[in-house]
Amino acid sequence: MKSSRSSIQETLSRTESLACIPLKNDEINWQKLDNGEIIFTYAIPLSRFFIALHQKFRRKQDEMPTKKLQLDQMGSFVWNLIDGKNTVKDIIRIFAHDYRVTSQEAETAVAAFLKTLGQRGFIALYDPREAQVLK
Repeated sequence: MKSSRSSIQETLSRTESLACIPLKNDEINWQKLDNGEIIFTYAIPLSRFFIALHQKFRRKQDEMPTKKLQLDQMGSFVWNLIDGKNTVKDIIRIFAHDYRVTSQEAETAVAAFLKTLGQRGFIALYDPREAQVLK
């Protein structure tokens, strides 16, 4: 199984990347707001020093510091298209159609957004030709 992002970028061509299926990380806490936007709540990674400091002074035993990230309308639109069935190419096509942008503009925006979600650990890519999840 391929584990580093750099090896994935070296091994997948553009065509292969577009054929991948983004999958949501089940361990990420997210919710849809009334306005349709998505908000994530996730633990802040801490060094051992700060974990020890936090454990000494925290008020609640199980509480670790968290961070919130709210997606805008476009980001929320893309997040909702990540259903375990749509490929990256499908998401780009739908985005281009609904936002009336060129396929190249949509590919640039969606690819950058998916890369950011992947770097934060919110999604992984499933490579159907290899039948494996790429991290």
